[in-house]
Amino acid sequence: MMLLKKLWWLLVAIAAVWLGIWVVFDNPEPVAFHLFGFDLGFLPGGLLLLATFSIGCIAGLVFSFPALAKLRHRVNVLNKQLTKSKVSDVNSGGSAKLD
Repeated sequence: MMLLKKLWWLLVAIAAVWLGIWVVFDNPEPVAFHLFGFDLGFLPGGLLLLATFSIGCIAGLVFSFPALAKLRHRVNVLNKQLTKSKVSDVNSGGSAKLD
């Protein structure tokens, strides 16, 4: 199952790179770009589009990481509580099933 998951992510990565190259080659027209008052010169429109999309994706991952880490910590705490509850129920003579 793990191999299948890795192959799936490899396929997604290859598709993303292929689509990115396609966008860059389909939009070769130079575009003047100014960032915070600095002239960055002329860059291909597809490259600018790809760069802004990539920066947005990376920013989304970075800003969502603290929330994901907090949720993972909460899941671990709840799993430990559940395990302790099941063990204490079995030790007290309850008829709980351990999975």
